[in-house]
Amino acid sequence: MAELRREPITRMWVVITADHPKGPSDYLPFKPPYQPQAATGVCPFCPGNEAMTPKETFSLRGEGGGWSVRVVPNKFPFFHIEGDFDRRPEGMYDVMEAIGAHEIAVESPDHHQNLATLEPSQIQKILFAYRERLIDLERDRRFQQFLILKNYPGIFNRHPHSHIMAMPVIPRRIDEEIWGVLDYYQRKERCIFCDIIKEETSVKRRVVLETSHFLTFSPFASRYPFETWIIPKVHSSDFHSIQEEEMEDLSIVMQSLFLRYYKLLSDPPYSLTFHTSPVQSRFHRPEYHWHIEIRLRIGLREGFEWGTGFFVNPTPPEAAALYLREVE
Repeated sequence: MAELRREPITRMWVVITADHPKGPSDYLPFKPPYQPQAATGVCPFCPGNEAMTPKETFSLRGEGGGWSVRVVPNKFPFFHIEGDFDRRPEGMYDVMEAIGAHEIAVESPDHHQNLATLEPSQIQKILFAYRERLIDLERDRRFQQFLILKNYPGIFNRHPHSHIMAMPVIPRRIDEEIWGVLDYYQRKERCIFCDIIKEETSVKRRVVLETSHFLTFSPFASRYPFETWIIPKVHSSDFHSIQEEEMEDLSIVMQSLFLRYYKLLSDPPYSLTFHTSPVQSRFHRPEYHWHIEIRLRIGLREGFEWGTGFFVNPTPPEAAALYLREVE
C-alpha cells in the first residue's frame, strides 16, 4: 500500500510507498548525478594558499596565527554586493540585478575532513562563523533573506566548505513556509513548528536524536529517502540569535547525525540548508521557526514527480528514523 501524506507547513502532498520499502542497502552503491572534479592542482582552500582566494571577511585564528575557519567571498558568486538593483521590465517580465552576497566558509584547514569526521568543537567554530557573518550582513538594508547551504561532496572542490548567501528577495520555499506558518498561527494562535516538535516527541516514531536544545527527526511527509530536520526545541525565528550553549549542543547533534549517515549509508552525498526568517523589520517574521533540512542526494525525480509536483519517497520516515537511531 502507498499513503498520501500532506506536509503540514506548505501543504504539499507526498506519496510514501510501503509495499516494498527501501532500506539502506537499496541505495548502495551510490550513483550520484555528478562527480566532483578531480584534484588537478593546488587547492585554494588549503593552508598556505590563502592568496589564491579573495580577501577574507572573517576568520578564527589561534595564538600562532593559524586559522581554523575562514570565510571569503566566492570568486564566482550567484549574487554580487556592488551596484544597484536596477529594476526594469523586459516586455511582460520583471528583471533586476542580482544584488546580494555570496561567501564561502572554509570549514577546516584539513582537506580530507567532513561533518562526520570533524570534532564537535570544530563544527561549533563553523556555526560561530555563520552567526557572525549573518549578524554583519544584516546591517546591509538591501538584504531580505539569508541562506546557508552545503553540498557534500563539493561539486568543484572536496575541501570541506559551505556557502553563506544574502539575497534581495525571499525565495519561494521560505515564502511558502511563511504562508503556512502565518495561516496556522491565525487559526490556532500557535507555532506550527512548535506543535510538530510536541507531536514528534510524544510519538517518538520518527525521532532520530533529542538533546536539551534540539530535536532531530524524519519529517512525517518526508520528500526524500532519509530526509532529516534539526530544529531548536525553544521557539526562535533567527538562526543568528543562537547562543553559545545552543551552538555547542548543535555541533554535537550535527556530528552525531552525519556520523550515522556515514556508517549506515557508506558516506552518502547530501545537501544541507538552514531555513531562517527573513530579515529587516518590514520582512521579519517572529512567528517563523528556524531549522536545518538535510536530504541525501540519492535517486532522481521521475516522470510522475516531475509532472505532478508530488514527491515519491520509497523509504517511510518511520523506517528511516529507526535505521538512523540504531546505528552504533
